[in-house]
Amino acid sequence: MSIHQTARTQYISVNNIEVAYRLFGTPSRVPLLFNQHFRGTMDHWDPLLINTIATTRQVLLFDSYGVGKSSGDVPETFAGWADVAASLLSALSIEVIDVFGFSMGSMAAQMLALNYPSLVRRLVLGGASPSYGRGVVSGPAWTFPKLMDASTPEEYKNAYLSTFYDQVPKKQRLAEEWWARIQERSEDRSPYLGPEQTSRQASAAQKWFSAGNEASGSYDRLGELKMPVLVVNGDEDITVPTENSLVLYKKIKEGNRNCHLHIYPGTGHGFLNEYAEMFGKHLEIFLDMERVI
Repeated sequence: MSIHQTARTQYISVNNIEVAYRLFGTPSRVPLLFNQHFRGTMDHWDPLLINTIATTRQVLLFDSYGVGKSSGDVPETFAGWADVAASLLSALSIEVIDVFGFSMGSMAAQMLALNYPSLVRRLVLGGASPSYGRGVVSGPAWTFPKLMDASTPEEYKNAYLSTFYDQVPKKQRLAEEWWARIQERSEDRSPYLGPEQTSRQASAAQKWFSAGNEASGSYDRLGELKMPVLVVNGDEDITVPTENSLVLYKKIKEGNRNCHLHIYPGTGHGFLNEYAEMFGKHLEIFLDMERVI
């Protein structure tokens, strides 16, 4: 079985744009699609998490338009990101998928489930926020610019370690361990996102969190989600504040009794890396149980 560090990168034409993807793991009836965070590529996923999940199911990683090894330009709305994912699934002849979205990827995942509900069997939203609406809050002003402005390998590392993990020595040691793991794939890596495509991703986020764009967001539509949903985060997330995960959960739960919430203690935006093996097992339970309520 291939693992994250060695899985073969493949390419497929999606609406005449070349998209890079990796499909690997244990053959399963329904693969799990991963939607990545701001400026992230296929190679920013933690191998410890991905390989834990790949022991029980197929994993589908991809670089969306304008990201990493893929061509084209980043769409400037999260609905546009969702369109890319849906078109990729169509090109791969995948009719039903489980979906995990993390951080900005969770915003694309919300729109994928809302706009293509017949595609999504189960939905997992990590480090997530609904679009602009009552109760949605902002984190510290420094986090987003630090991620956006990084331009060297050392700046990228510092940006992620400081926004995903607390600054105390114990947490920064865990952050260093995570960063070392995501460097384990030494060949055929996806390149970092440049300034132009980064700005396009930032534009999507600006629209998501701004008044006047409610019609293209998720907030007022979350009651439409009828598939089982799992909302997950750390209890100390400052990058996408934990409070927003609670708002998301409550909004979905208004129309969906199959919405679950799990908050990991003593961790922030990097919860999925700090609790990689446990989170992988929690995903397995949620995705495999016939009843999740």
